[in-house]
Amino acid sequence: MKDVRWELILMPLISVVLGIYLILKPAAATVALCSLVGWLILLAGILGTANALTFQRATLMKSSMLPVSVAGLVVGIFFITRPGTLIEIVGLVICVFLMVEGMTNIQNAVGRRRWGDRAWWVPLALGIACVVLGLYALFAPGASTAMILRVVGVLLTFSGAVNLMAVFLMKED
Repeated sequence: MKDVRWELILMPLISVVLGIYLILKPAAATVALCSLVGWLILLAGILGTANALTFQRATLMKSSMLPVSVAGLVVGIFFITRPGTLIEIVGLVICVFLMVEGMTNIQNAVGRRRWGDRAWWVPLALGIACVVLGLYALFAPGASTAMILRVVGVLLTFSGAVNLMAVFLMKED
């Protein structure tokens, strides 16, 4: 244990801390994540605009990337100043995914019942649960995004704890 590589401890520890933060403060984490996405889009827009202008100046030809890059600038600024909009978009994407998954499971349950499968009620129950969660995500997109971040937080915390235990239980060769 005396020759433990610190990255084997550091990454799981960061995972546990981040997971606990996501569990305890999902709203703040959601806003921070959406702001980060806004900053990344803004940076891509700035770099794309600079690249397109350099291309135009060097070749005397119009760059088709200039309008896209300027749009990236605008979208990035919009998401930085209004992260709630991105939160709602993510919530609506979650809603659509859950509704499609739920309807597919319900359809599979009906088909399995026709085939005489005794466990047809399992996909039916999962389908109904997905549809209910999808409706929840439709009417509360911010809360559904926070719920997903809490689930991610639980998974990160558990994964980090398991990896930390593995490091400390490692046998020396």
